[in-house]
Amino acid sequence: MILRSFHSIKHLANISSLSIQMSAKKVCIVGSGNWGSAIAKLVGFNAERLPEKFQRDVNMWVFEEEVNGRKLTDIINTDHENVKYLPGKTLPKNLIAIPDITDAAAEADILIFVLPHQFIKRACARLVGKLKPGAVGLSLVKGFAILPGGGIKLISDLISEEMGIP
Repeated sequence: MILRSFHSIKHLANISSLSIQMSAKKVCIVGSGNWGSAIAKLVGFNAERLPEKFQRDVNMWVFEEEVNGRKLTDIINTDHENVKYLPGKTLPKNLIAIPDITDAAAEADILIFVLPHQFIKRACARLVGKLKPGAVGLSLVKGFAILPGGGIKLISDLISEEMGIP
């Protein structure tokens, strides 16, 4: 009986550990241009319909700029449209535009990089040492990095090296 109770406690601990590992993941979109906004539309839609896999709200880092006298983040958060880079397309209400990259990425389990390749190093530099332990990156960046001595490097490798994440 004691052995069985110990086994049950051990089993419950394993289930609890599994549920922590399988908890809903927080997603952050790093980039908000045309490609980034299109991806954010899909990710936001899927995060809302799959609550067992993803947290409902999806953060999107938006380089702050003014459009017709309004901040782009305010437009995205109130009108649910990126009028500058993806006009005419409604973005999900669970997509939260944030102008500070470190705030946008805070607590993210998954970072989806969708910005021009020439901005990757600068964006990554601001995030080094500020990510949630265990965070992973996914690069949807077009192109590759040209190495100073010649040759190329995948952007996904550059992100991984710069930030120390898989």
